[in-house]
Amino acid sequence: MDIVIYSFVALLCILFNEYRLIKKYIRAHNNNFEKTNSEKVISVITKPFLICRNWINHTLLNDELHY
Repeated sequence: MDIVIYSFVALLCILFNEYRLIKKYIRAHNNNFEKTNSEKVISVITKPFLICRNWINHTLLNDELHY
């Protein structure tokens, strides 16, 4: 009975790893599309605002206790 449980857990681990790799591949594939000039300009304009917003969220509004 233990062999069945161990093999089932091993199969789940392999399945999870394959799912993670497929998701990573799809994300990398979607990020490699060519952007138009207007998309490039918009991303350059909005990048400083996104960096500032992320900095505020992660440093100033961080809910973790720093005792």
